[in-house]
Amino acid sequence: MSISNQVNIFLWSILGGMSIAFVYDIFRIKRRTIKTNNIITYIEDLLYWSISAAIMFAIVYIGNDGEIRGYIFLGTIIGAILYILLLSRLVIFISLKIIGFLKKALKTLWVIFTYPFRVAFRFFSIPCIFLYKVAKRIFKNSRRVAKINFDKCKMAKRAFQNRRKKI
Repeated sequence: MSISNQVNIFLWSILGGMSIAFVYDIFRIKRRTIKTNNIITYIEDLLYWSISAAIMFAIVYIGNDGEIRGYIFLGTIIGAILYILLLSRLVIFISLKIIGFLKKALKTLWVIFTYPFRVAFRFFSIPCIFLYKVAKRIFKNSRRVAKINFDKCKMAKRAFQNRRKKI
């Protein structure tokens, strides 16, 4: 294998290390914006390591015909360190600002979209509350009357049974 080919593979491994660090930043951004429970975090970690392994496998298999060399791992580590030192903070900062802007925009659209429904709810809630209180009062009285009538029927039934026994 020629030196130029090895340098080419080394540069690809640096790019692979940078892409692995970028994928890690994607998961960091996701974890900052969306809180998840432990099980989802474990699944995300498994997904991250699967993606990282696939990137490394592609670099080793395509670039070096599957031969594992130390300079490939060295290039990957250098690429990850370069990305973390030079680009990571910037990518996270810009991504969080964009996500924050999108959240505010969607919230504003939601408020605009739901405004007619909120106005209608307020408009109809006053008569509905009044009707609810009236119905509650009526049914409260009717429940009391029904209980009295039920008790009277029970007593009449007992009286009838007692008379029947006497006969």
